[in-house]
Amino acid sequence: MSRVRARIVPGAIRSERIAYITTAGGVRAEVLLSAAQTGSNYVRAQEIARDNNNVLIELPQETSSGDWRVWVNKKQILRQ
Repeated sequence: MSRVRARIVPGAIRSERIAYITTAGGVRAEVLLSAAQTGSNYVRAQEIARDNNNVLIELPQETSSGDWRVWVNKKQILRQ
C-alpha cells in the first residue's frame, strides 16, 4: 500500500473522512473514506502502474464521480 497526499476533512459522522486528491490532470477527486483509511494528510491506496512522472492508484472506495483508479503525480506519493 502507498500513502497518497490528500487534503483530509471530517465527514458527516465521526468515523468518516472526505479526502480531496489532486489528479495528474489537475482535477480534484473527492472520496468518502473511513478514518482508518486515512492519515492527517494522506490516503492509503494501491499503486497499480507508473508512467513517466505519474502513478496510477486504486482507491479503497470510489470517488464521487465513480472512479476507482486515478493518475496522480509521483510527487503525491509519500515516503513510507
